[in-house]
Amino acid sequence: MSAQVLSVPSPTAHHLAKAAGAPALARSINEAAAQVIEQDPSRFGALAHLPLPDVDAALTEIAHALDVLPLDGVILATNYGGNYLGEPALDPVLAELDRRHATVLLHPTAPACFAQTGLGHPAPLIEFVFDVARTVTHLIYTGTMARYPHLKIIVPHAGGAIPALAWRISAFAAQPALTPGADLTSAAVSAHLRRLYYDLALGANPHSLSTLLETADPRHLLYGSDHPFSPEPLITANARGLHAYPGITDSARRLIEYDNALPLFPRLAARLA
Repeated sequence: MSAQVLSVPSPTAHHLAKAAGAPALARSINEAAAQVIEQDPSRFGALAHLPLPDVDAALTEIAHALDVLPLDGVILATNYGGNYLGEPALDPVLAELDRRHATVLLHPTAPACFAQTGLGHPAPLIEFVFDVARTVTHLIYTGTMARYPHLKIIVPHAGGAIPALAWRISAFAAQPALTPGADLTSAAVSAHLRRLYYDLALGANPHSLSTLLETADPRHLLYGSDHPFSPEPLITANARGLHAYPGITDSARRLIEYDNALPLFPRLAARLA
């Protein structure tokens, strides 16, 4: 592996330090990431952690991370205590990231109703993939993706449940009675889904790839490891799955493993060059 883009996804700073301590913890995370880059600039990039749902503190941290520090974008949770991306309260953050043409990695977290829906199972088992789909659908149906066309959003885990639900999400746009207030067409929804980037962490398997390749632009597929949260055997199996899948050629695999990511991380790409 030539380089890695690091991030601290979950739990969030707000969850760990509560509201009063979240800005300081996010700053500490981002400063530590900058030190890693400084020590080995041709091997590492990093995404900024934001102290959301504190919007003002998040805007301050965006400026520090992307203007003062050499970070390569931001990572956002799918929801913050039930506040989902696409809600008006979080709009200033997405507007600022759009102004900067920023790269944004989504990372799933448990929904606010997890105590009822989890049924005693760990959140990553199924809730994570559904929260990814919930967030992306909300971004589309609230018009957020249309308002912010310069965001480069990376969806994790081969899109979670999105590929399996893509037809349904698109088809509902043609039924205004089912989606009141959403000024969308099926074609527009499909275009939004195709505009997204998708990493293949825990998704390089025939079940996920077959549906994802019908939804996504192949030039928008990226390698993801999910290290260190996923056990090594799962990471190894995922890497082998990418190489074994017959629907991806060797040249396409090269794009997924390296070239597709370079335009998303221009600072890291410049250092690699």
